[in-house]
Amino acid sequence: MFTTPLSLARWMMLSANGLSSNVGTTVRISMRISRERRTKGTRSRFFHQRKVPLCKACWAMKDRKEYRAVVSHPFHVFNGIFLTLPLDGIRQTGLRVPLLQEACDEGLNSAQTPAEILDSFFASQGLRDVESKADLLFRIIQYVERQVVLVDALEDARYAQLNDLGGAESLQSFMQRIRRHRKEEDLKDLLGEYAVRVVLTAHPTQFYPGNALAIITDLAKAMEENDLVSIRKLLHQLGLTPFFNSEPPTPYDEAVRQSWYLENVFYHAAPELYSKVAQTLDDPAARALSESLITIGFWPGGDRDGNPFVDAQTTWNVAERLRLTLLRCYRREIRDLRRRITFKHVSTRLDQLQDRIEYAMLHPDSAALSVADLNQELDEIAQWVADHSNGLFIEKIRGFQFKLRLFGLHFASLDIRQDSRVIQKALDEALTAVDVDVKAFRALSSSDQVNELLSDKWRGAVIRLEEERHHDIISSLRTMAKIQKHNGVRACHRYIISNCRGIIDVAAVAALARMAGINDETALDIVPLFETIADLARSEDEVRDMYSHPAYRAHLSRRGDRQTVMLGFSDGTKDGGYLQANWSIYEAKRRLSKLSRDEGITVVFFDGRGGPPARGGGNTHRFYAAHGQDIENTEIQTTIQGQTISSNFGIPRSAGFNLELLLTAGLQSRIFEDSQTHFDTNQEALIKALGQQSFAYYTRLKEHPEFMKYLTQWGTLKYYGETNIGSRPTSRAKDGPLTFDDLRAIPFVGSWTQLKQNVPGFFGLGRALEWLDGEGRIEEARALYRESSFFRALIENSMQSMMKSDFRLTAHLEHDAQFGGIWCMVRDEYELTKRWVLDITGQQSLMELNPHIKESIGLRDDIIRPLLVIQHFALGQLAEGDEASKWEADVLKRLIVRSMFGIINASRNAV
Repeated sequence: MFTTPLSLARWMMLSANGLSSNVGTTVRISMRISRERRTKGTRSRFFHQRKVPLCKACWAMKDRKEYRAVVSHPFHVFNGIFLTLPLDGIRQTGLRVPLLQEACDEGLNSAQTPAEILDSFFASQGLRDVESKADLLFRIIQYVERQVVLVDALEDARYAQLNDLGGAESLQSFMQRIRRHRKEEDLKDLLGEYAVRVVLTAHPTQFYPGNALAIITDLAKAMEENDLVSIRKLLHQLGLTPFFNSEPPTPYDEAVRQSWYLENVFYHAAPELYSKVAQTLDDPAARALSESLITIGFWPGGDRDGNPFVDAQTTWNVAERLRLTLLRCYRREIRDLRRRITFKHVSTRLDQLQDRIEYAMLHPDSAALSVADLNQELDEIAQWVADHSNGLFIEKIRGFQFKLRLFGLHFASLDIRQDSRVIQKALDEALTAVDVDVKAFRALSSSDQVNELLSDKWRGAVIRLEEERHHDIISSLRTMAKIQKHNGVRACHRYIISNCRGIIDVAAVAALARMAGINDETALDIVPLFETIADLARSEDEVRDMYSHPAYRAHLSRRGDRQTVMLGFSDGTKDGGYLQANWSIYEAKRRLSKLSRDEGITVVFFDGRGGPPARGGGNTHRFYAAHGQDIENTEIQTTIQGQTISSNFGIPRSAGFNLELLLTAGLQSRIFEDSQTHFDTNQEALIKALGQQSFAYYTRLKEHPEFMKYLTQWGTLKYYGETNIGSRPTSRAKDGPLTFDDLRAIPFVGSWTQLKQNVPGFFGLGRALEWLDGEGRIEEARALYRESSFFRALIENSMQSMMKSDFRLTAHLEHDAQFGGIWCMVRDEYELTKRWVLDITGQQSLMELNPHIKESIGLRDDIIRPLLVIQHFALGQLAEGDEASKWEADVLKRLIVRSMFGIINASRNAV
């Protein structure tokens, strides 16, 4: 067994807290982690053997701390502290957890079923009745959930030690390259129009309740400061805090939860990066920077696609909440300034500023406060300080002005989103309300319908629609205009159309806006969202039709000749598989970029990404860095969801660094030519062929007769709605059995995650590479990996999906009469993909070039393995039916749902 070495000083600190009697024992018991036993030197040997050029970031790893030293070892020490807390049954449960971990490892290695593993464990613990067994399993689930929190907090606390904050992809390195090539003026010109927007969504992917997230933040801070007294208290609080919500949140609750990140993270991280960019350009006042250089988007309260609980009143309430939260931040800012700017003649002006902000907080309907007035007042104060106080603390005034510039009075931009099918039904009702024969209208050609819809008819003609969901479209458009008047134009100006079919849906929104009385002075950007492989393929034709229509082109002219197009990675991958979806989106971007440039339009791509590679996540910034100059990237816009918010943007330091990576990723390709961001004709034909092969095999999997039954019986699809983590229903189906089309991407991907098979993140890739080898062309894939940063990012992200797979968990299905065929199909594709990915990359093991992420995955997988076994035991018992199982169905279902939290949270980007 491995024993963590403790320094004498640390041991004395632990002893002072009454811990020394059992920490050593606990550490020894809980340290059986196979992935810790790795031979040193593998990475250095690999560097010499590798035939592909290493990125500079790989060499920077030598400057980072070893993951085991800063996370794994401290985790076991803090886990020992947790055992000493005065919590009911904590010690007995905690001592049994490593025993169950060992039993799970040994059982899975010897091909035992989850039921056999748990039966053996229960026998070793002297447990015979179902009630005591169930009680222990629920206690273990609770304990393991909190172990996951420990790892999350430790990784946050050690963020600077685990990440190369000054590495090759950082702003510091980027600016060094700019200066070497004398590109400062080019960069300044670019930064006047360049922007990064991250959009916080309401998608239900965050399995931590808000109070647990707050504990993680405080715990990370205490760990960073080595404050053992606070750590112990916070661990005690953690043990008493429930992770399960008794009721699902309302859309407003979700907005409040996400606004915590705005107030505590982005309010600090975004202006700090803005200031950092200005300083690197020797432009302390940031005159060269766009006010939209870093912006935050917001979907909670605005996204009503598939969520009947979001209405116009919700949208208005959320906009008000965002404004109030921001004004609260501004008031604190003024108070801080008053403590430093205590000089005669200006301190009273700061008092007056605070009074105005407090008045606006108490009178939300007042229009007395404006960003322009606040900025002018601060300009005058700053000028006085510069002239009469030697500029003392003037940087604090500028810092406040940067925040005003970035956040205005809105804090984050609310997007409205609705499905095209709902929009078309609302249009039918609205047309009826203005005495149009809907049947005759629908009999017209598409072009004639569009001409009618984009004409100047029916302005302000609709007061109310009978169907609530239809009337909400009218109300939400009016609410958008109201929010703009109250919080500024940037507060809410985009209407996103899910499942967009092109100009017919865009014209429908334009017509409904006109019917609602929205005039041309209201800023309205209509954003088509293309998601499926077929939609992506025809997106160029649809957008061309939009550009070529005189009325819509006039609308674009009023909006600065800019068109935002959203592309959906989640549903794209669900529809077409990993490789084909990513390539289809890349191709769509290239075609739309060329079309838009030819038409004199600036196209802005808004990527709908989730956390895992299967939903466009993983190392997202590397995908943007891989875009060549044939893809428009005046702006980088991407969604960040649930887990990704807390894991990548959960603390100011990580949020700032990840924003920095997105910023430099887009700027690189705009300023510097890189052959690795372009495909020649042969490379393009190759990746297209690989995508088609991959798509064909993924389609075979989807069409397998047991596909949906497999996911339903052995996955957690049916249980997402019982987790109470989100307000949106988890399926589009109301009654009856689930179909593939009914599935939302989040539970679809999450179910594969908990099966430990991660199909959407790799399936089809191995078969495509095997086909290429059969053609005698595998060397072309090796060359493509060396020479294409896009293909390299795809392959390396797929490694992460495979690294999180473990077919031992479901190996008992290999010879199952019903599911053996589909299980073997997935397992064989995993093995094939792993073999060929290692071959073309020259690596000896998955994620060899990302040791910290690899070790983090290993530690987390070891921790949650008991939860996976418990969950699959419960699924298996339910499959047997009431007559065969001694367990009550309700208990089994609760075990499944409760185990989901720890499993999903441990992944950090499972969904």
